[in-house]
Order: sequence, then C-alpha cells, then structure tokens
Amino acid sequence: MPFSDIASTPSPAPGTPPQARGRGLSILLTLTCIVIVAAGIREASTIITPILAAAFISMIAILPLGFLQGKLGLPRWIALLAVLALTIGGALGIGYYLSQSATDIKPLLPEYERRIDGFILEGLGELKARGVDIDPERILAEAHNWKIADFADVIVLSLAKVLQNFLFVLLVSAFIIAEASSFPAKMRVAFPTAMRSAGLSNVVDKIRSFLVVITELNLVMAAVNWVACAALGVPFAFLLSFLVFFLNYIPTIGSIAASLIVVGIALVSHGWGVAIAMAAVQAVLGVVVGSVLQPRMLGSRLGLSPLVVLLSLVVWGYLLGVAGMFFAVPLTIIVKIVLDSTDDLRSLSVLLGDAASAREAGKR
Repeated sequence: MPFSDIASTPSPAPGTPPQARGRGLSILLTLTCIVIVAAGIREASTIITPILAAAFISMIAILPLGFLQGKLGLPRWIALLAVLALTIGGALGIGYYLSQSATDIKPLLPEYERRIDGFILEGLGELKARGVDIDPERILAEAHNWKIADFADVIVLSLAKVLQNFLFVLLVSAFIIAEASSFPAKMRVAFPTAMRSAGLSNVVDKIRSFLVVITELNLVMAAVNWVACAALGVPFAFLLSFLVFFLNYIPTIGSIAASLIVVGIALVSHGWGVAIAMAAVQAVLGVVVGSVLQPRMLGSRLGLSPLVVLLSLVVWGYLLGVAGMFFAVPLTIIVKIVLDSTDDLRSLSVLLGDAASAREAGKR
C-alpha cells in the first residue's frame, strides 16, 4: 500500500474527524522518518563527509573544465588532465604550506602566551583600580588552565584527521570530474521524470551557483586580508588569508571566528594600534561583502530564511561534525528543493524559505 494511503487511513478512535486523524498520522510518520534518517547520517558521518567534500570540490573544478573545452576548444582529455593537475596540485601545495606554517608557528606560541598574559593583567588591573573586587593573579592562574599551545594541539590533531581523508577526497574528486561529461546523460536516463521537472537539475544549479558566488567573495576577502597583513607587517599573511577564505564558508560564525583570529594575531605580534587597524579592515569587509556584495550577487538564489541558515549550522554540525557546518547551506538547499518537489512536504519547504519564497509559493 502506498505511504500516502497508509497515512490517510482513518483511525477507528471516536470523536476525531477522519481527516484530522489522517493528517496527524502523516505528520507523525514524517517526523519518525526524519529522525531515522538523521540518526543514519550521524552514524555514517565518517563516510559521508569526505564524499560531500569531494562532490563540492568537483562542482567548482568542473567550471574550468567547461571553459577549457568550450571557450578555448581544447580536446576533452587535455582539458581534463589540466583541471585534474590544477585541482590535485593546488590541494597538495596548500596542504604542504599549512603543515610548514604550523611548524613555524609552534615555537612562537610561548611568547604569544606571555603577551596575552600581559594584556589580561593590564585589563584586570584597570578593573581593580576602578573598584572591582578581583584578584588579577588568581584569575590569571585559572586562565592558565587553557593554553594556546593546547588549543594549537587540538587544531593540529583535527587537521591530521582531515588529512587522513585528504587523498580519498582527491581521488573521488578526480573520478567525479572525469565522469562530469557523461553524468547528466546518465541522470536523464536514471531519473527521467525528476530531470524533466527540473528537480534534480535545479538542485545542482542552485548549489553550484551558491558555491561559485561564495568562493568568489571569499577570494576577495582573502586578497584584501593579505594586502592588509602585508601592509601592517602582520606575520603569516598567507596563512591568515587562507583561514579567512576557508572559514567564511561557514555563515556568520565563520566570518566572526576568522576576524577574531586575524585581529588576535595582530594584537600579540604588534600591539593595540595594528590590532585596531586590522579590526577596522575586518569591519569594512564585513559590511561591504556581507551586507552589499553577497545579497546582490546571490539575490534570491539562496531562498533560505536567515534563521534557518543559522539553525542549519547547529543541525548539520551535530550530524556531521565541524565539516557539517561548512556544508550546512548547500545541504539545506538540497533539503528545501526536495521538500518543495514533494506535495505532502511542500509546507515544510515554505517554512525553510525566506519571505520571497513564501510569496512565490502562495501564488502557485
């Protein structure tokens, strides 16, 4: 019996209209399925995460493949080799640079800790001078339970865990890029109805559009940060710029974390003057990119409520770990489009969307 027939079967319980009972059962079954699927995703996160990373890398890498074949007229195999070499070589080069940067930073951490202790004592001394009943030495001793070196070790261990899947991600990305030209034809044969209704193609187009725009904006922010770091003499300019580029894939939280890291390094390396100047750069970037460029370039292509974007970080972060926060928006776009293409669940899609999406859904 079809799922919809089961969900609409009236219960024999007296006193409740059959349609209300059927609707309630349908909602209950839907929520049960969501919980089961979420539990499965969480359990399989170690497998799903590298595959998702490979898929998103491939979506961006496929764009130069089309350019080389279409605009420059290169044979497919030459264009494919060029894109694969660029993708794999770039990833390996960045990985090598990050490992070298981590090695260079570690000897500086004790000096950075001493400078941070000085800033903390200075601030606590100001508070005590203004009549606040505190013991600066005791607070500083408690603060030493958290060490920058310990935090750095956590980051190194996390990077090592990522690098364990690094070669697998590159290998899967290479095969996805190699299959790119034949994949649309396979999808049309495998899912003819969905492709004719623009469901699956809409998913791919929206995700690719989002990834391309966000990547372009992140590159702009990284370039501006590199120029600012170089001009102000902040060390590890390329590393900090890469962190800005990488962390800004996480909506809102990522940009705040990247700004704090850049300003923090400027503070411990050059003092308050350079830190304030770098904070001003971060503030201007946040306003220009976050409030002007991003809404104009994305427009209505995202179609998600700002509240849903924020909550998606929590949900996908719980299901897939830190990697889920990077994939939160693309995955939520997929969920919204799938819900929108299902008659019984279209109301949930409206709840996930922004005001423009709700008005458009109301006209149908």
